[in-house]
Amino acid sequence: FAGDESMQDIRKRALFLHVSLPGQVNGAEDLPRDFIFPSMEAIGLNLITVMDHLRIKQVVGLGDGAGANIILRFAMNHPSRVHGVLAINTEGVISSGYKEMFMDILSPRTVRPEEELNTKNVSKYCEAYKKRSEILSKLKRRMKVDVLLLAGVSSTSVGDTEAMHKEITPGLCSIIKLEEVDDPLVEAPEKVAEALILFCQGQGLMPTINRRMSRQESTTSQGSDGTGRKLSMTDYDTPNIRRLSLSMGENGA
Repeated sequence: FAGDESMQDIRKRALFLHVSLPGQVNGAEDLPRDFIFPSMEAIGLNLITVMDHLRIKQVVGLGDGAGANIILRFAMNHPSRVHGVLAINTEGVISSGYKEMFMDILSPRTVRPEEELNTKNVSKYCEAYKKRSEILSKLKRRMKVDVLLLAGVSSTSVGDTEAMHKEITPGLCSIIKLEEVDDPLVEAPEKVAEALILFCQGQGLMPTINRRMSRQESTTSQGSDGTGRKLSMTDYDTPNIRRLSLSMGENGA
């Protein structure tokens, strides 16, 4: 999704931190037989160590499916480190969804032809997911950051998404439901990118990005002198990768 054409302007202004769970990468070896997969609660609590290691102060959380469940837990545990959360097709806010999640991970639309997930490792992940605690009853009391819920109307997670929207404190949560869509990241990436841009701008981030529709309208209405905008504002919200560098000298190595 992050590599989609609709995300081009966001890529120029944002750093993406993708966290892979143990054994859930292409071609991963079997996890040790005695390996205990971390619980969803533990993952949501301890993602902060990754941010601390990379010296990242705050993030906009983006999660899909079970990943949305995890990023919502993270936001509840560490609200001061989160600008806001975009949760897509959130699953498992109550006790359902285990079989659907397992099949989704191994489905052709989520695994590229050249990729091969280790099914033994996936089963450990699913077992931990099945034992998760519910979060629905905690959202009103513990969610303190802005949340944008996005779901495909044709997906099985739309019911959970609607239930969450009712629970989160009014004013903190918005919901977008995409008609005739099951998987928004695959079927409607441009709409997700548009929603992400507007959500970030609501947090005061990436102010120079125009909506895709606005850019198209601008292209047809501006004269020759309308295309020469100075780049100072664009440069202003372009991240400086050096802020996140971990030099050997700083670590005393």
